[in-house]
Amino acid sequence: MLEILSHKYLKKFLRDNKIDWDHIYSFGRIISQCIQSKQNYLINSEIFSTHKWYPALLIVLFLNEEDSFLVLTSKEIESIKKTEITLLKQFGFEFEIMNDKLIFSKHNIHLITLDKILQKFNSSGFSNKRVILTNVQNIKEDLRNILNISLAKKHWFQSNEIVDIENKEVQEKYNFLKQRFFLRAISQKEQVYLNNNDILILKEFFLENEFFSKEFAQVKDALFLDWACWVRLDYENFEWNLILEPVDELYEIKELLDINNFVFLSAFRRDNFFQKYLKRHNLLLDLVINFKSDFIEEKINIYIPKRQMLPNNPLFLESIQRQCNKLFLFRKKFTLILSNTNDVKINLATKLAAEYGQRILLESLPHNNYSILVASYDWWIQNKLDCQLPDQIIIPLLPIPDITDPINERTISYHFKDSQDWFREFLLLEALNKLDKAVSPLRKNSGSLVILDGRASQREWGRHLINKIKPAKIFNHMFPFE
Repeated sequence: MLEILSHKYLKKFLRDNKIDWDHIYSFGRIISQCIQSKQNYLINSEIFSTHKWYPALLIVLFLNEEDSFLVLTSKEIESIKKTEITLLKQFGFEFEIMNDKLIFSKHNIHLITLDKILQKFNSSGFSNKRVILTNVQNIKEDLRNILNISLAKKHWFQSNEIVDIENKEVQEKYNFLKQRFFLRAISQKEQVYLNNNDILILKEFFLENEFFSKEFAQVKDALFLDWACWVRLDYENFEWNLILEPVDELYEIKELLDINNFVFLSAFRRDNFFQKYLKRHNLLLDLVINFKSDFIEEKINIYIPKRQMLPNNPLFLESIQRQCNKLFLFRKKFTLILSNTNDVKINLATKLAAEYGQRILLESLPHNNYSILVASYDWWIQNKLDCQLPDQIIIPLLPIPDITDPINERTISYHFKDSQDWFREFLLLEALNKLDKAVSPLRKNSGSLVILDGRASQREWGRHLINKIKPAKIFNHMFPFE
């Protein structure tokens, strides 16, 4: 009944509001089936990077007389409230809006961000609720940002006179640790990695003093959950922050996923990464569905020069600059250069700017079609929707995670203890995830992807990584290289 009724309302809505997505009716029917079941569904489509799917989903939620949670970003919630809600009210839906909650006569729809639904679950422990979780292609990064703990100097001291004795003890420990960490600082580097003895000292201290503040209790819990932790130094003020992040982000929300019913929406064309994350925790999906987006998918043109240098070659940077010059020669459209290594990114941008002037941009939005943008993968993924489509993407370095980063180091240790292939199950998976997000715009215009990292052709895992980019066409020759 819900499927028929929602289709009827959607059809009426689309008579007055044109949406150029051929699969919107099919999406509405699938959502109707998902909502009425007690199963978990994953729906993949690059359409979820747009707003064209909102009406179909909202109409189903409006008609289904059952409380539900629609998890979105703050920006998406504001967009829905300003546009979609106003349009849908014209079709006879009666409800009130209060604090991002749509109140109907028999049910409520909560428009809620990921951090707020986690807070709500931790306080009330709700179960058997229907949750539509969007943006799952970014779930690990989003959870890491939400769960991240930064313990600064202000958290170590209380102003209440009653706790003067405790304050003195805490101050002594704070100054002891400050001296310990600054003495171990290397070449003005901001980060100090913690060894087992450091972590043991911190565990003992926060276990004894968890009553001191809410922040201390959170740090104690994180330490005993074996979260990754390190220290960030502030040389200007001679102070330090303790940073903690979860090693396995999905483990932190496993109970929420276990006892509620989810529809996961991913803006990947095929989100194999999220499926693997769920499977690792024995969280199985009942159905996975892939929808085509609102554009005709083109093949990405991939070229990897022969006999390419490896990144550890002293002449690698010089070679990259020379090859970039060749690639700019006959291309006057927007070009993107990606590297997560700061030295490579800044060095390359500086040298190219000396030759091409204002055409070269370093992590700033391009102002014309002739721009050459040098950026990290993370910056590009976050800002790509605000940029025009690149004509070509040049990759000097594949996005293999830095194994010296504290969170990556702890994650590798976590996989190693479980006798897992940490390189393929973690590093390679993360690299492919980031690479797929970064090059996805090229599927809209059949743009060129040029990979100058010699590991892409000389290492088996590199060839495996490139073969996972779909759909694609590999070129063996590209003028003026060959």
